[in-house]
Amino acid sequence: EDFKMDPSAAQPLLTFSVFDDYATSKDITLVRADILNKGIEDDEGRRIVESILDAYNNDDEYDVVRAFNKEPATFDLDDFIARSNEKWKGKEADVES
Repeated sequence: EDFKMDPSAAQPLLTFSVFDDYATSKDITLVRADILNKGIEDDEGRRIVESILDAYNNDDEYDVVRAFNKEPATFDLDDFIARSNEKWKGKEADVES
């Protein structure tokens, strides 16, 4: 909601860092995520970070990253949230089966 009202003043709900120190030598990258306030649950934070990492690794999904970074005024946040929710529901259904 903060982002919708004033994107430049919105406070983050979470942060994450990617540690690629061992990416070349051990073929592993570590990720640390910290939830900064109680606006989201731990599981939702995990799903958000996973979705972001997926978007950077998947050429089709990277178009969303590009749109957010290059054209933030026209970025459709509601559509992004709806598509993310559908994606998460699909993953939950896969886990339950």
